[in-house]
Amino acid sequence: MNTVYMAFANQKGGVGKTLFTTLVASYLHYLTKINVVVVDADYPQYSIVAARNRDLDLIQRDEYFKRLAYNQFSVIQKQAYPILKSIPAEAIKTADDYLQNKIPNVILFDLPGTVQSEGVLKTLAGLDYIFIPISADRLVLESSLSFARTIQKAFVNNKSTRLKQVFLFWNQVDARENKSMYEVYGRIIRGMNLVLLESHVRDTKSFRKEILQERRIIFRSTLFPASKRFAHDSNVEALVLEIAKIVLA
Repeated sequence: MNTVYMAFANQKGGVGKTLFTTLVASYLHYLTKINVVVVDADYPQYSIVAARNRDLDLIQRDEYFKRLAYNQFSVIQKQAYPILKSIPAEAIKTADDYLQNKIPNVILFDLPGTVQSEGVLKTLAGLDYIFIPISADRLVLESSLSFARTIQKAFVNNKSTRLKQVFLFWNQVDARENKSMYEVYGRIIRGMNLVLLESHVRDTKSFRKEILQERRIIFRSTLFPASKRFAHDSNVEALVLEIAKIVLA
């Protein structure tokens, strides 16, 4: 089986691409038999590299999380997933070079929040799958749909590029919002020949956190999967399983 290259992407900043990269990578690597690598090409902030450094610092100074890490890695019998630092223009090469020595199942790419950054479009064309978080905010949705259509026309419909498919999924779904609104938007999206995932992610303040030490609850971490309660309540678990079924088919 070939290694799958995938990314969460959008031309609209602040939609959760780095968050979902971390959540999905950690869930797959630590809770399934899937081996994951992350290429952090989100120059210049390198948010996932920074998160790994914070996670390592935490388990060094907190006995609870130190024991949690020891127990986890003893059970799963594999190390933390590698995080490779790169730049957008070199991200695919960074992944290809890594494959010379090891063959993970999935490599996730984290890229800058704007396609105007040098090398972003080149990297997107070199992926197998792109997943686009969308929300019911009109401006965000219009921008996201425009981005999805552009990527589909330029790369998915172009047999000379690697990209197989673009998928959209609802993020920050508020249970109080009118469900019929999402149904209408869904019909519009499908009418544009775009693919909308069945799973959606519920709105929760937990997405703004990483590890809540005083309650020992893990949200997003590069060393641990999200706590079961959070993964279930937010519906992240369903999203990850749907994505895994697609990319590992």
